[in-house]
Amino acid sequence: MEIQEDRISILPDALLHQILPLIDLKQAVQTCVLSKRWRHLWATLPILDFDFRHHAIRSGVDLSWSHHHGEHMPLFMNFANQIISCRDINSSISNFRLSSSNFTATNASFVEKWVIYVINHNVQELDIDAYHSPKPLKFPQTLFVCKSLQVLKLKHYFDSMIIPKPFSLPNLKILHLDRFPFRDNDPFSFSKDPFSGFPNLEELILRRSEVSGLIISAPKLRILELSFRGYNPEFSSEVVMEKIWTPRLNSFKFEGQVSLVCPIGELPCLEEVYFDLYPILESPYTDFVKQKMPLNLIRMLQQLGNAKSVTLTLSTIEVLGMDSRLLEQNPSPFPIMKHLKVNRKRSYY
Repeated sequence: MEIQEDRISILPDALLHQILPLIDLKQAVQTCVLSKRWRHLWATLPILDFDFRHHAIRSGVDLSWSHHHGEHMPLFMNFANQIISCRDINSSISNFRLSSSNFTATNASFVEKWVIYVINHNVQELDIDAYHSPKPLKFPQTLFVCKSLQVLKLKHYFDSMIIPKPFSLPNLKILHLDRFPFRDNDPFSFSKDPFSGFPNLEELILRRSEVSGLIISAPKLRILELSFRGYNPEFSSEVVMEKIWTPRLNSFKFEGQVSLVCPIGELPCLEEVYFDLYPILESPYTDFVKQKMPLNLIRMLQQLGNAKSVTLTLSTIEVLGMDSRLLEQNPSPFPIMKHLKVNRKRSYY
């Protein structure tokens, strides 16, 4: 029988480093048994993706039973700790992601050590989606002098992450925050004017966050997304922000069941607008909602009038139709629009 040539093993490390992260990290580590060529390759991987759910499923754990989450978490934490402890100390880390179950807590002490480790290894993207206990996660001071970090993604559960004030990352370009409140004098919240510490920020995504009174002031911001899907912090038909000042904004995306009230500065660079407003309220709608929601929507769209490409969902158009007189009194707010798209289905992101 003819022996086929092993073409994968002769690929350079840089290319294999791009291939291995496409599979589960546990499987990537197991490639060390293939041959001498693969023995230490996993230890130089620049992308570390620790996903509790994937690890549990690969280990044969039935996650439909909630108590199995708690039983498997120590094994998952030990696995992650071993990987980090046995890595090649001279190899940089480009991406670090930790995703666990919101039913089961990760040990904050371990996570803090991992964050210090990846910062010391020039991490460029840091993504933490986890509930931390018995104490909340506290970011190390080295994070705030980290010159390599450009992408930060954080998801918050049950006051388990302490946010220092001021929170400053001068080189950060992309920031995604999920389930965070914005309050002054709260250790688990960002302040109401938090983005002055991110002078080079270009992309900001806020999901399911309590943004009442929030100030978004970011001179280089190009992409802004606000999502309230499945989350209404005020249990009302509107949320009121203090202001948005983003003179270089290119793309604005909003979706949720509450209308947004917020003064917006001039947007001379605006190209794209996406709006999906879908009130989840029992019909028939109250007179208050019929008056406030379409009015708030029209005022927001008027402030986004420089957009050249506009996408509205059917539910957004239905909100506009709650008060036909407003439509008659207010002409199209997009005088230079070139493309209008109506989505029958909303985008899930």
